[in-house]
Amino acid sequence: MTPRGVVTLAAALAIGLSACRRDEGVTLRITSWQSPEENAIDAVEYRAFEAEHPGVRIVNDPVSNSSEYREIVLTSIGAGSPPDVFLLDGIDVAAFAQRNVVLDLQPFAERVGVQVGLFFPQVLEPFRAGDKLVAFPKGFTPMVYYYNRALFAKAGVAPPKQGWTQEEFLATVRALTRDSNGDGVVDQWGTVLDRRLYAWQAWIWGAGADILTPDGRRASGALDQPEVERTLTLLTDLPRLGYAPPPSTTGGALGFEQRLFYSGKLALLTSGHWMIPRIRRYLEEGRVQLGVVSVPRTEGHQVRTPLFASGWAVPYNTPHRKLAVELAAWMVRADAQRRRAASGLEIPTLMTVAYESASKDTTGMEMDFLWQVPYGGVPWGARVAPYREIEAAMLDLIDRIVVDRVPVQRAVRDASVVVDRALAR
Repeated sequence: MTPRGVVTLAAALAIGLSACRRDEGVTLRITSWQSPEENAIDAVEYRAFEAEHPGVRIVNDPVSNSSEYREIVLTSIGAGSPPDVFLLDGIDVAAFAQRNVVLDLQPFAERVGVQVGLFFPQVLEPFRAGDKLVAFPKGFTPMVYYYNRALFAKAGVAPPKQGWTQEEFLATVRALTRDSNGDGVVDQWGTVLDRRLYAWQAWIWGAGADILTPDGRRASGALDQPEVERTLTLLTDLPRLGYAPPPSTTGGALGFEQRLFYSGKLALLTSGHWMIPRIRRYLEEGRVQLGVVSVPRTEGHQVRTPLFASGWAVPYNTPHRKLAVELAAWMVRADAQRRRAASGLEIPTLMTVAYESASKDTTGMEMDFLWQVPYGGVPWGARVAPYREIEAAMLDLIDRIVVDRVPVQRAVRDASVVVDRALAR
């Protein structure tokens, strides 16, 4: 395995003078929900692709409202005016595959220099729909807990270890919740409760349970089981016990909780790799010393985490199929992944690039992220089309328990009915 990664550019993507002449005047449209900072990084790749393909112009057409992105792309494909390449979130794979609107890239992979065996297999799997490969994965993250090393040291508490248990987690957040000035009000919390499903899904998996049955057809028989109820009781008790601030009404650790973490008032925060660019300045300035650790598991069960990934996909009805596939491949080649990894945005999907990047990280956090990969699983959104409805139902489930004080057992039973109906439609 070589760090050249997925594409041998000189051999696999050079089309030749006749092809260049044929491509003259072609405009390729590419779209995503990415931030302006991410788009600026990718713009370097667009210009390089254009240099390798004289006469081809790439137009980036981002969607600023990420919540509307999926429907905008689906509508454009249905209307016959699709982008040539678009960013496909792993949790939307089933929704796109069910509509049969994405080109199968498997037959073209070798032709454009993509060696699928060089990707982490756990990250490639979400983009497989039967025997089809619906996108070339570009980056991913497991869910982890970030922890503030200084707060642990000050409290005399040993840093958490990979594979720690729910019981160890509770003892830790209890020890790190403090009234530091003695006024009777907590001003340092052990952790935070993030209500969004992706933030607590790993807790359920690590308890040997799940929100859906193995066939993905029902929530009843899975979500309403004792292991789920016990785990949700633990999590939703955190604010009640004072170990976590009241959950944000805006959907999770979006603002206040992150500010608490950055300012040293919060010991543990669950998130993904996408948080690295936001905290890099704090790390470089020495304002925080952080570590990364797995989401706690139940004693007797294994660590498990969903791996959230995105990849470049091609609509079935692009008018420029050949060039579109080449562009999708170009965007996941080793150099492109190195550039994005340097920004801290995500973990590269190419194994050699990921470990190469981690070896340069002086904080040790990148290796701790990679520790999670063998325990990674496919998010339900890659397998069931109405995943967005399930996400909303799970957010409502937590709200009913925490805000409305509905008993956990009743809340999960009611949520199971809601999800079963969504899956049956």
